[in-house]
Amino acid sequence: MSTGIQLDIAERVLDSGLTLLAVHNPRVPTFACAVSLDVRAGDEAAAQTGLANLVGECLDEGTRRYSGLELAAAAERLGAAMEGNHRGGVVMAPAVAQKEALHLLREMVLEPEFPGREVRRVQAEVLAEIEAEADDPRSVAARRFRKEVYGEHPLGRPSHGTAQSVARLKPKDLRAFHGAWFRPHGGYVAIAGPEEPQRALDRLAKVWGGFRGKPQKHAAAPEVGLPGRARDVHLPMAREQVHVYLGHVGIRRTHPDFYVLSIMDHVLGTGPGFTSRCSRKLRDEQGLCYAVSAGITPSAGEEPGTFTAYIGTSPEHRQRAIDGFLAEIRRIRSEPVSAQELQDVKDYLTGSFVFALERNSNLAAYAIRARRFALGFDFLHRYPDLVRSITAEQVREAAERHLHPDLLAVVSAGAS
Repeated sequence: MSTGIQLDIAERVLDSGLTLLAVHNPRVPTFACAVSLDVRAGDEAAAQTGLANLVGECLDEGTRRYSGLELAAAAERLGAAMEGNHRGGVVMAPAVAQKEALHLLREMVLEPEFPGREVRRVQAEVLAEIEAEADDPRSVAARRFRKEVYGEHPLGRPSHGTAQSVARLKPKDLRAFHGAWFRPHGGYVAIAGPEEPQRALDRLAKVWGGFRGKPQKHAAAPEVGLPGRARDVHLPMAREQVHVYLGHVGIRRTHPDFYVLSIMDHVLGTGPGFTSRCSRKLRDEQGLCYAVSAGITPSAGEEPGTFTAYIGTSPEHRQRAIDGFLAEIRRIRSEPVSAQELQDVKDYLTGSFVFALERNSNLAAYAIRARRFALGFDFLHRYPDLVRSITAEQVREAAERHLHPDLLAVVSAGAS
């Protein structure tokens, strides 16, 4: 079955180890370019948790040629939107401004100055967010849940840091991290727009060809596995509701069960109301909540994600909600999903997949994802057949392999 979209994607690997990708999207007058370098959660020291996030937040606060305000004004003159992140950044602009916008993106990503005044302002904003989250029971529960699942793995730390770790950071720390880890080897620059792919690659090579630097060796992260026992933690807070997370370590994006588990997720708890058992049972039939979800594939990445179920409910219904999750988890492990459920999810996944690729920024991200996870550039065309070939028994078997109701970490915060 064809998706109806034909993507022309070209690739070129530079001597520096930087991979350039170009996606042809001839129907639009705009373009987008995304930079995603090989920066990992364990590249910042535990005592400097939040450093990578702060680097990303401060990339657009000033470069060698521009102050932060001047950089924003330069982007505005081009009609461009540009932002940085802990792995690089992205720019979106009219195609006629492509040359200037690419140079502006390169300067932001590779030549930030991290001026002290601006760093301190952004740092204060991050600290304010951390303080606000400390008073939000859902954020408190989510943070503790990750710690329970990941333990000492870097993914168990809050990505934006703690009040203590962020407050200690100095502009020199940002410069040191950027200099050490913003390297070309293992990184990607992807462009999507109307320009013919080989010409786009030539343009990218001119802009990024001078990006040099020896690759850094990433510290080995500890293995993450299932715990030996279930855990149940409640963090009392003066609130009317209680927010509950339960789950355990999940899978990497490259796991061969990913597509089967994506169907399982939609039946269990991530699909629209008509396909999600947890929504139907816990929300619609029992009236326990407004928001409920459960899934293992959304967080799958280069490192293992988590199987995560979430519900916000009243404190007297906490155990009833947990029991409801357990019943649905055990059910999907023990009996095949119905033929109607399976068909509904397949129709939804194959019908909605292409809508995520309507924007240039999503096409650039798709090219990076396809390359980083070795999906193949033809993945878009193979995906419908992959999904439609999955059987109800395969869903049950995958659920039995990957869901462990007797080893869940249960973490809640809010009213007792």
